[in-house]
Amino acid sequence: MANRDLAIGMVALDMPSTLVYGRKTVTTSGTEVALAASTPLKHGVTVKALLGNTNDVYVGLNGVSTTTGFQLDAGQEIFLKVDDLAAVFIDADTDGEGVSFIGS
Repeated sequence: MANRDLAIGMVALDMPSTLVYGRKTVTTSGTEVALAASTPLKHGVTVKALLGNTNDVYVGLNGVSTTTGFQLDAGQEIFLKVDDLAAVFIDADTDGEGVSFIGS
């Protein structure tokens, strides 16, 4: 029978020292907006479409649009492993709709 030694390593996890959170809305449909100014993150950000949205919002990088972004219906969310909140942009089908976000 073959030797079946198992090597196990330990990894240290950094606990976040701060939380970053807020809401962002799209003033004019078709015009993407950044979630925030440059804000360093260690672990990433969860972006959730506002429950009151009547249409979809779209998440992506700079240049995101209603035809290229990751589509979220009201109440849906996505976790993004990014190191800066300013890298995340949103657009929306309807003026004034948006997302809430929380990251660390």
